[in-house]
Amino acid sequence: MIFWKRVKQAINDLWYPRSVTVGKPVETQELANRIARESTVSPADTHAVLRALPNIMADFMKESRAVHFEGLGWFRYTTVSAGNGVATKEEVSSDQITGLRVQFTPDRTRNMSGGYTRALIADEGITFMEWLGKDSDETQVPEEDDDEGQTENPLG
Repeated sequence: MIFWKRVKQAINDLWYPRSVTVGKPVETQELANRIARESTVSPADTHAVLRALPNIMADFMKESRAVHFEGLGWFRYTTVSAGNGVATKEEVSSDQITGLRVQFTPDRTRNMSGGYTRALIADEGITFMEWLGKDSDETQVPEEDDDEGQTENPLG
């Protein structure tokens, strides 16, 4: 079940439903335990693989390669150069790049009706329920900034 709450957007003064995450986040160890239960791999081995995955993916992406995790999706680096445009093609240089972001694109599969279903989105069985709990009960998950500005330069 996916919880949602009513949120008024300041930009247009209209109300919209917004998804809410509740409870504590699922951490790496919990993922490892679940994967181990559904496979022949031990929880410790699964946890070790999951912990190594981000560094290995970053190594490949540093070579300008995309990483495709079958059934999950594609990961790749994109550059940020907000506010640093130049007038001509010849003036473009790597000095304009101010940061990196990881772009994730979910895998998709064709469903029975001829449309597509994105990875992590079930074809059926998803229900929505309005969140009536307190804001303090919601999970505080870091969200990506919608703007191009960055407070931290991942390039150093």
